[in-house]
Amino acid sequence: MRIFKRILLVVAIILCAVIALSCTGLVPALSVIPDMVKVGIDYVNLDRDKNAVGKKELSEAISAAVSTAKHPFVLADEENFAAVRSEYKAGSAGEYAGALNTYVLANADALLNTDSFPVMEYKLDEEDSILPISREVINRIVILGYAWQVTGEAKYADRAVLELEKVCSYPDWCPTHFLATAEMAMAVSVGYDWLFDYLSEAQKDMLAQKTLDYAITPALSKNYLKNWFTWSKNNWNSICYNGIGTACMAFASYYPEQAAEFLAMCYKNMPIAFSSFTPDGVYIEGPVYSISGTNAIVNFIASSRNFFGTDFGMSEIDGFRQLGNFPVYVTAPAGVFNFGDNKDEMGFSPALHWYASEYNAPLLAAYQMQEIPAAFSADTSDNTERNSGGRENALCSLWYNRSLPTDNAVFDGEPLSVLLKSDAGQTLALMRSAYLDKNATCAAIKGGYNYTNHGDLDIGTFIFDSMGERWAEELGPGSYDAPDYFLGLPGGGRWKNYCKRAEGQNTLLINPDLKSEDQYALAKCSFSSFEETSDGGKCVLDMTDAYCMNKAKSVTREFELYNGRTCLKIKDTVECSSESEIYWFMHTKAAAEISQDGKTALLTLNGKQLRATLPDDGTFCVMPARALSGAYEYDSEYTGITKLAVHLENVKSAVITVTLEPAV
Repeated sequence: MRIFKRILLVVAIILCAVIALSCTGLVPALSVIPDMVKVGIDYVNLDRDKNAVGKKELSEAISAAVSTAKHPFVLADEENFAAVRSEYKAGSAGEYAGALNTYVLANADALLNTDSFPVMEYKLDEEDSILPISREVINRIVILGYAWQVTGEAKYADRAVLELEKVCSYPDWCPTHFLATAEMAMAVSVGYDWLFDYLSEAQKDMLAQKTLDYAITPALSKNYLKNWFTWSKNNWNSICYNGIGTACMAFASYYPEQAAEFLAMCYKNMPIAFSSFTPDGVYIEGPVYSISGTNAIVNFIASSRNFFGTDFGMSEIDGFRQLGNFPVYVTAPAGVFNFGDNKDEMGFSPALHWYASEYNAPLLAAYQMQEIPAAFSADTSDNTERNSGGRENALCSLWYNRSLPTDNAVFDGEPLSVLLKSDAGQTLALMRSAYLDKNATCAAIKGGYNYTNHGDLDIGTFIFDSMGERWAEELGPGSYDAPDYFLGLPGGGRWKNYCKRAEGQNTLLINPDLKSEDQYALAKCSFSSFEETSDGGKCVLDMTDAYCMNKAKSVTREFELYNGRTCLKIKDTVECSSESEIYWFMHTKAAAEISQDGKTALLTLNGKQLRATLPDDGTFCVMPARALSGAYEYDSEYTGITKLAVHLENVKSAVITVTLEPAV
């Protein structure tokens, strides 16, 4: 039956693609069927851990763990709390640790005012979900549980109990949107575990029963189309398995059989999502989504080790160790490399402290310590998901290894140029002059696979930061409410959004009028060479597959950081089967002054200047950040952003070389 359902899924994907393409009338549907078959096979051949611990062994491990269980163990253990408690009582915390603790306790104090912060009511949002409610409940339980553990003051535990009792009165935890269910199960598990010595037996029994009814039992449903997180490769896999799996550990003494059954699924199926970042730790969905996915995996592993004394080999899976470096690698001086549906904010995460301590990686701790929380001020707005900072700062406080050095000298051994790739097809090359330096230079370019969750038609896109400014911009996410925004198949509605199209990236367009997508939606492109040099780094990206529907025979992009890691060269070599139209784009907030011959552009941004030169084919021009055709309903206005562009017509071959260097 399972094999039959998988075959049906493959057939459905292929048929959807054929129908979509046939409707466009622009590309013969049969030409993409082989790639659609590969997409279907990719979902059939899920990367489960075939050597994972089984239900029988887990039953024995649960029996042993329950007999010796000590609380707390979810996320953090008594040793973690004792270190913070000792600092708090002695007043000996350093600046960073002290700021974390002060912030969380001030947050907890604000939550004591139930007039300003009443208990969270059951309320469906516009997506018929309680996900914002679940996430705010997690925030509150972690904050209040932390405050009780550190100070011992009953007022914090009493307030947390009010919240826990309220969610147990809900009609359900929204199993139709299982992310909400899993997050609520996680919240209740933290409350049960961290407040274990404060709760009455009746309260513990109530939490256990509701978690079984509202979370564990629905998660064990054999309806795998409804519970699609069980075989998903995206962040839902990690978040849902973490939430329900942690609940199975927390309430294992009540329901050992159900706990063993679901935990066996966790250890076997969570690695399905690991293919998104193996072997080099590049997270296929990008920096923002890497945080939620990484946090969930680390949370599960930390709890598993505290409960069982082991993570049953999960942390040994290829790519997991490298995943901790990803937020640091994709961060440039002016923000992250925000490809896909990612904003450019830095990707701070308490998991970086866990990684730093686990693998003796001071750079990760130093990166996270850049986010010293400011003085807490209560947010009394009606924002449902009020403030995740309290939860994150609590975990930072618990996981922060005070003994790691964080001065710049400890970064000397870190590579300044890296090539990252994943088995799921994502690949990035990043080159920089220094880490954690706002005035450093950083250039990054993306290859990879267009057909990914939250992915764009963006093969070849790049960013460039220099002199404290971002000169080449990524536009980031569009409106998630746009019709068919997540339909990224050929002919899909996602490609009606300018910022999702190739013309909304810093890459090439070749014969853009040939079809609705200006890069092939199923294109997969890799780097043919990469090296770190004494002067910077360089790589070559074969982009041919991205333009296979656009009369391109060969397309390569050479990308080089040089001259003491201060200058960037992008060289594109294009061969077409017939005379063609080619565009080169770079989105920028800088004002551009084009020379009379069109071979030089002087870019000015916040009083700083960068010179762009064009020694080979073409001349520079400036274009607005909008679609060429103007035919797309969901275009956004990008105020303050234009495109430095090169436009060639009626050419079969071209060499477009652009150099970017500080204008001193």
